[in-house]
Amino acid sequence: MIKLRFYYCLLFILVFTPAFSQNTQTISSEIDTANSVNLESVFVIGKSKVKEINESAYNVVSIDTRPLHNTTLSLTQTLDRISGVKIRETGGVGSDSQISINGFSGRHIKIFFDGIPMEGLGSSFQLNNMPVNLSERIEVYKGVVPVEFGSDALGGAINIVTKRTRSTYADVSYAYGSFNTHKSNVSFGHTTKNGFTFQLNAYQNYSDNNYKVKTKLLDVNNGTYSNEEFWFKRFHDNYHNEALIAKAGIVNKPWADRLLIGITLSQEKADIQNANIMQIVFGGKERKARSIIPSLTYEKRNLIVQNLNFSLNATYTNVRNNNIDTLARQYNWKGEYRTKGAKGEGQYSLSEFDAQTAYVTANLNYKLSDKHYFAVNNLYSNYTRKATDAVANSENSTEATFMKRVNSKNVLGFSYLFEPSKRWNTSAFFKYYEVNVKGPVNVSTSTTAEYEEREKSFSTTGYGLVMTYFLTSALQIKTSFEKAYRLPSERELFGDEVLETGDVALKPENSSNINLNISYSNVWNNTHSVYFDAGLIYRDTRDYIRRQIDQRYGGASYANHGKVLNLGVDCEARYFYKNIFSAGGNITYQDIRNMEQYSIDGRKLVYYKDRMPNVPYLFGNIDAACNIHNLLGKGNVFSIGYNMRYVHSFFRDWQSESKGGYITIPAQLSHDINLTCSLKNGKYNVSFEIKNIADAMLYDNYSLQKPGRSFLVKFRYFFFNNKS
Repeated sequence: MIKLRFYYCLLFILVFTPAFSQNTQTISSEIDTANSVNLESVFVIGKSKVKEINESAYNVVSIDTRPLHNTTLSLTQTLDRISGVKIRETGGVGSDSQISINGFSGRHIKIFFDGIPMEGLGSSFQLNNMPVNLSERIEVYKGVVPVEFGSDALGGAINIVTKRTRSTYADVSYAYGSFNTHKSNVSFGHTTKNGFTFQLNAYQNYSDNNYKVKTKLLDVNNGTYSNEEFWFKRFHDNYHNEALIAKAGIVNKPWADRLLIGITLSQEKADIQNANIMQIVFGGKERKARSIIPSLTYEKRNLIVQNLNFSLNATYTNVRNNNIDTLARQYNWKGEYRTKGAKGEGQYSLSEFDAQTAYVTANLNYKLSDKHYFAVNNLYSNYTRKATDAVANSENSTEATFMKRVNSKNVLGFSYLFEPSKRWNTSAFFKYYEVNVKGPVNVSTSTTAEYEEREKSFSTTGYGLVMTYFLTSALQIKTSFEKAYRLPSERELFGDEVLETGDVALKPENSSNINLNISYSNVWNNTHSVYFDAGLIYRDTRDYIRRQIDQRYGGASYANHGKVLNLGVDCEARYFYKNIFSAGGNITYQDIRNMEQYSIDGRKLVYYKDRMPNVPYLFGNIDAACNIHNLLGKGNVFSIGYNMRYVHSFFRDWQSESKGGYITIPAQLSHDINLTCSLKNGKYNVSFEIKNIADAMLYDNYSLQKPGRSFLVKFRYFFFNNKS
C-alpha cells in the first residue's frame, strides 16, 4: 500500500504541485569572511553571503570545511566543535559514534549525504570514518528541518555537501600518527567544455587502537573482578576501512542542469575489544562489512515554466555483514582467558546477513512571486534484511533468525513561504508520515521464546511554523514551533546482530518543539568583527526511545520510555581581527528529565523528574587561532590553532534508584593544538597535531574510554584550476 501511495504522490509532485526553491534553505559555498566563525585556524560560516539565507527563518549553521582539509579531522570531529552539538564516541578510530543536537541524539538526528539519507548505508560508510576532505561544507539544522529533506527527524539534521565545482582539482593527502594510525585520501574532479563531468574520491583508515585504558581485572580462575582498577593496553581493536566514491554525468544542458550516475564501494574490518561496559573484554570477536551503493541525481531549473524547479535523488544500497564470535573463551585485559562450556565470547555467531535499502527523494519547488514560494517533497525508503547462512547460524539460531525484517517509510511534505519584506519572513509546513514494519515478535507467555512474523502499519501528520525578523541589519531573531514525529530506525527495530537487540513493537516518537534564537554580527573598518548567537529550546517528547545497557553482559536494547521534557540553552561568541587572529567559544546547557510518573503496571516511578541517565547536560568549547602570512615567501601561511573541550560530570544511571550510591561519569577537560605550514598558496601543506595534550581520561558512553594523548602529522598536495 505504501509503494502505491508513493507513486501516486510522486505523480502528483511531477504534474500538479508547485514548490519553493531549495536554495532558499541551503547554504551557498560563497564565503562571507566578515561573518565567518573561526574554528582551529579555519573559518566557520555563521551566515552565507546569499541574501535568502541571511533572511531564512530556519536555525541553520553552515561550516565551510575546505580550510579544514589540512587537518586529520573526521566529519564527526568537525561537528563536535559546533554550539549545541555533542559527539559521543565509544573508542578510537572507527568506533561507533552518536551525534547530539540540543539534547536529541542518535536516531533523533538525521544525517544526509548530498541530500540523501545515510540510514542503511552500512557501518563502513559513516561520518565517523569519513575524512573532512570529502566535504565542501556541512549544513547543521537545529530543530525544524525543511521539507526538502523529506525527513522524520525529531531534533535536527546534518547535510554533508560534497564538491560541485566545474573546475579541475586534485587533492591528495596522507597522515600518520599514534597507535599506528594511517589515514589517506585522494580526490579528483574535472568538467569538460561540452559539459561532461566526473568526480572520484577514495579514502582509507587504519589503526591498531592500542591505547591504554584503566579498568578492573577479571580473575579467569574464579570469575571475579578486582576491586582496584589497573592500566591495560588494548590488544584486540584493529580497525581498517576503505571507500571509493565515483560520479559521472553531464551539467548545463537544456534538458538537465545536472545528471549524475554514481557508485560508492566501501568495506571495513573491525576487531571488537569490549562491549558497552569497560570491564568486559573480548579477544577474538570481530565484524566485517561491505557496501555497494549505486545512485542517481537529476536537477532541472525552470521545468516547463519559469521558476518551477525539480530534483530527484535515488540510491540503492546492498550491505553484507559478517559477525564472528566463535571462541569458547572468556578473556581479561591481560589477554588471559578461561575456557567456557559454550562457543562464543558473548553469543555464538558466524552469521552473514544482507540488508538492502532503497531511497527515492523527489522535490518540486515554485516561486510564484517575490513574496510567495511553495514546495512539496516526497521521500520513500524501503529496508530489508535477512540472514543468508543457515548452516553457520544453526548452533545458536531460533525460528526468528531467518525471518525477514522489513521497514518501509514514506514522508510527504508541503511548505509555503511568505516574504512580505526583506526584514521578515515566515514559513508554514505540513508532513504526512506512513510506515510499515514486518519482523519476528516473541509471542510466548513462558520463559521459552516462541516467535511469529508480525506486520504493523502506522500513519500520522506533523506540522510547524518558522519565522524570522531583522530588528536591525546586524540583529536577527528567529522562532519556530513544530509537532514532529520520528519513526524507529532499523537498528532500533531489528538490532545490529552484534551487541544490540531490537524491538519491532517500538512506537514512533513524537515531540512538540519550540525554538527561539537571537544573533548579532557586525564589522568595523574591515578590521574587527564580532558574532554572537543564543538559542532557547523546549522539547516535550512522548514515547521517547531509550537505549538501555545490560550491566552483566554488555548488550544493548531499545524501549519506549514515555514522557521526556528538555529545556535548554546554547550560546556562541566570537571575535576576529582581520584574517590574522580569532578567538571564541560556545556553551550548551540542557535539562532533560523523565516526566513519566507511573510504570505500565501502575507503580510510581522513583526516578520521576530525574535527569535522563548517561546524557551530558553541560558542555562547551573554546578555541583560538593565529595566522602568519607570507612567511619566507609570498603565498605562504603559518598557522597555530588551539581548541579546548569541556564536559561536565553526569549520571550514568537513574539518580533516585541508586540510593546515594549513584555512579557519575566524571568531568572531562581536553586540549588540542594544531600547527600548519601552507606553501605556494596552499599547494603544499604540512600539519602537525597534538590531541588531548594533558593525556586526560576521556569517557563517553558508560565510561567507555577514548584515546589518551596522541600525535599526528599530515602531508597534503592540492591542485586547483579554475579556468574551466
